[in-house]
Amino acid sequence: MKNIAVVAGGYSGEYEVSINSLKTICNCLDKSKYIFYKIIITKDKWVFIDEKDREHPVDKNDFSVNINNKKTTFDCVLITIHGSPGEDGKLQGYFDLLNIPYTTAGLLASALTFNKHYCNLLVSKLGVKVANSIKYHISEKIEISDILKRIKLPVFVKPNSGGSSLGTTFVNDKNKLSDAIKETFKHDKEAFIEEFIDGTELTCGAYTHNKEVIALPITEIISKTKANFFDYEAKYTKGAADEITPARISSTLTKEIQDLTVKLYKELNLRGIVRFDYIHNEEGLFFLETNITPGMAETSIVPQQAEVVGISITDLYTIAIEESLSNKY
Repeated sequence: MKNIAVVAGGYSGEYEVSINSLKTICNCLDKSKYIFYKIIITKDKWVFIDEKDREHPVDKNDFSVNINNKKTTFDCVLITIHGSPGEDGKLQGYFDLLNIPYTTAGLLASALTFNKHYCNLLVSKLGVKVANSIKYHISEKIEISDILKRIKLPVFVKPNSGGSSLGTTFVNDKNKLSDAIKETFKHDKEAFIEEFIDGTELTCGAYTHNKEVIALPITEIISKTKANFFDYEAKYTKGAADEITPARISSTLTKEIQDLTVKLYKELNLRGIVRFDYIHNEEGLFFLETNITPGMAETSIVPQQAEVVGISITDLYTIAIEESLSNKY
């Protein structure tokens, strides 16, 4: 039996999303193959939570826990933190130093895909369409007139490094840009301002099995919230968005998206379970972003996609763990 640390929590506003994923994963892991341990990471403490909800401190020197005077170490780490430090490369670097395998992309790929500005630069270099955008650091003097010379309204103002659409504002009035940027700076030191692309929002999960990258069915997303985009409310409130799997698109477009997903997965050097977000309109297919630790609650998108092709969450995570164990990076 392998000891698997399921690591959740994190330092961002996506903490609760991560905890919900943790609950689902622990209910679904194959208990005939693995002994799983719930590890919660916050800025204040790293702890193992036992069956009686008692906390045991994690020894950060070797990522071990002491249970009943017995030291327990881990064969693999299943990272389900959304945001820092589980999605931006920090934990990946830590586990690399300890030579403990984990289920996500490595340090560089994680850091790159978490940074929207740099990820878009690389993806565009690969010949994939992306929206026009501009990035500002909190220390810079920001002139609204300068922004409007470089990009066109409407725009999304969002944290350059962040997820779940936290701190993201849709702006179609130049007089509201300043407030939107201030809101973003509550979540990140960099604001990423991106032109709005009107079209159909589509998302595709992918994973590696036996060294082969496999793209899942595509989901079409229709938000019903006042924000009119797939914001935090739409993502995590039941009935706030329609998530249609398989998407109502042609077989040709389906293949194009799945082929692009496999290509980007390989080019960005990703591992484990990943989700790619796109927008499609009459101009073609636009890349939005990559999520290297997508939500895995029962209602999350990737589990829905896997279910369509007969893959359970249990199977999906068994594959991710076994792939990680067979490739000690």
